[in-house]
Amino acid sequence: MNRTAAYLAGPELSWLILYLMTMWLVAFYQPLATDSSKEQLLNFGWFLPLIGVIMAFVPLFWAPGNHWLWLIRIGLVSSLGIAFVVTYLCSSVQYHDSRDSGVGTAWIMFFSLGIMTLIGMMFISAIFLLTKWPLLPVLKWLLIIVGILIALGAAINWLASLDTGKAS
Repeated sequence: MNRTAAYLAGPELSWLILYLMTMWLVAFYQPLATDSSKEQLLNFGWFLPLIGVIMAFVPLFWAPGNHWLWLIRIGLVSSLGIAFVVTYLCSSVQYHDSRDSGVGTAWIMFFSLGIMTLIGMMFISAIFLLTKWPLLPVLKWLLIIVGILIALGAAINWLASLDTGKAS
């Protein structure tokens, strides 16, 4: 890979793609007419920071130069990316009553989840860089686990949305 292309395909690109995907999700759920559509949109806040942080570490495999500087770059960009993605997601949901304070709390929770994941991934990456172990299998399994969690969450959400057919 070209050295310039490797620098351009850094963690910023993965966060830009995730931000565009978040914009698409918010546009898909507009207008947020029902409370259930607002809840479904907020449920993406559990997974988007996780996916973004894990995907930000992918360029570490083809990164030229000092990997420690790349780790710092990933940390800074991911902190900003988490803030932008979570802010855009939470600002699109408004109940226009007292439940809006819960949306602010959701922002704090999703941001904290993303930062904790970032700190954990940076710690794991630092250990792997110090010992010169391959990080790719660990990252691959983390993405598989997050994918399984997303599939289970979607299945539970789908099952919960089914009408039970009980008479009222």
